Amino acid sequence: MPKEEGASSITRSTSFYIDTNILQGAIFGRNTQDVVFLDKARENNWEVYTSIYTLLELLDTAKDRKFLMKLVIDKGMDVSTFLRERKEKTLHGEDLQEVATQLNNFFLTYKFVKFINIREDDWKLVKKLAESSNLHSSDILHLVTAWVGNCQILITHDRFFVEEGNKILQKENVSGTLKIHKLEEIGKVPRTLSLKAQVANQ
Repeated sequence: MPKEEGASSITRSTSFYIDTNILQGAIFGRNTQDVVFLDKARENNWEVYTSIYTLLELLDTAKDRKFLMKLVIDKGMDVSTFLRERKEKTLHGEDLQEVATQLNNFFLTYKFVKFINIREDDWKLVKKLAESSNLHSSDILHLVTAWVGNCQILITHDRFFVEEGNKILQKENVSGTLKIHKLEEIGKVPRTLSLKAQVANQ
């Protein structure tokens, strides 16, 4: 990934980091907008990144869905019981393989989505932000990964992540190179409009 100084137009060289909830919407069919974004990214050769931590979160969600289907739908267990037992799942090898295959097939379909991860030294930054901000630790991991991975735009559906994350970036003097946006904001940005101009208009 080339390092970008300042804001740049949404072009082939624009690098996006996508939060877990964007991929969840695309994989599980919750949000057509997520699929549309990924298809648009592929058509326009945008650089799209996420992290191994995202994959772990997706696996947890997929396992919860599978466990829910087995217990609530197949066996009639009430949802409150499911919520109590979800941390002690009894999924077997065939179930786990089905979950893994679903995710693997998704990333084969969208193989332009690449994985980046933080380095050992970056955990100091993770710890610092965890101690000094209101963000959940999972959001901090995504933020730091996008930051050290030189991504320019982090997209999410989480309004609080947008608000608190951008405060952190501004405080750390990196808001000129990385900005957090809700996905629907990206959909409204003309490709010729620079990120700097978009932010100035907000």
